[in-house]
Amino acid sequence: MTRALRPSRRSLLAAAGLGAGAAVLAACGSSTTEGRGGLSVVTSAYPLAYLVTRIGGEHVELTDLTTPGADAHGIELSVKQVMTVESADLVLQIPGLQASLDDAISSQDGENVLDVSSVVTLLPVGEAEEHSHESEEEHAAHEHEDGGEHEDEGHEGHDHGPDDPHFWHDPLLMADLADALAERLGELAPDSADAFTASAQEVRTELETLDAELAESFGSVEGRKPFITSHAAYAYLAERYDLHQIGISGVDPENEPSPQRLLALEKVVDEEGVTTVFFETSASPKVAQTLANNLGIDSAELDNLETQQSEDADYAQVMRDNCTALVESWS
Repeated sequence: MTRALRPSRRSLLAAAGLGAGAAVLAACGSSTTEGRGGLSVVTSAYPLAYLVTRIGGEHVELTDLTTPGADAHGIELSVKQVMTVESADLVLQIPGLQASLDDAISSQDGENVLDVSSVVTLLPVGEAEEHSHESEEEHAAHEHEDGGEHEDEGHEGHDHGPDDPHFWHDPLLMADLADALAERLGELAPDSADAFTASAQEVRTELETLDAELAESFGSVEGRKPFITSHAAYAYLAERYDLHQIGISGVDPENEPSPQRLLALEKVVDEEGVTTVFFETSASPKVAQTLANNLGIDSAELDNLETQQSEDADYAQVMRDNCTALVESWS
């Protein structure tokens, strides 16, 4: 049985304060540049675009390279997009998220780049490589024995480098990036620096409030809090709120789990009492739903926030709705 992730009335109201920039962001269509003049800023994932819009406002022209509903990991830049990256006043980069953007940046001097990994500490995915010679079942057993340490499987396909790029599932890391973004924008447009700083402070306050709400909601559940996802994109959420992520595949959503891995996951479900297998908005639900059907448990959707799925659901609202879906799976 599949449960669609639906925003509750409470989350819609609670997100209203953080949604002030949603309408502006919605107008900045992906892979297009729109605005009322100002600094040209390029992003490659919705959470980055969200911060640029909230902090830059009318002072920036935003180009988001990832189209709504697309897999942010696998975008291939057109010649025109590469030229946009080269000519932008500022490019926000999460190293390893998108190889084509990394390549475009590496071919230039990089002076217009804000490297997210220079602002926030990204979690390593090297542990998965250390266990690459284990069988999938041994790896799953290890995850279970050591408390399900937010693992990331080995990753063929897209090369994510040594770090997990999905930092945005931690609101406090988003707040740190907001501060750094305001500082960088202020250097590029000194006359607007005070406005950028004030906006970043407002965003930080809202994100800290969101963090407190999520901590309270997750903290209301006693004991271990395991959850199975189609790919391991939620390590930062797990790290912040003491959850236990179990990815069907690693950080790369294109990885196909082996039969041994699926059998090992069945054992984890039995031992942990997991009630739901989560699939993601931008990834195929087939494997997650098949696993859930075979085990006679539910499947439900988590939004990985790589792109904005709906103009009515901004970053904060999606974070709240993901929290609600997870908490309900443990009840």
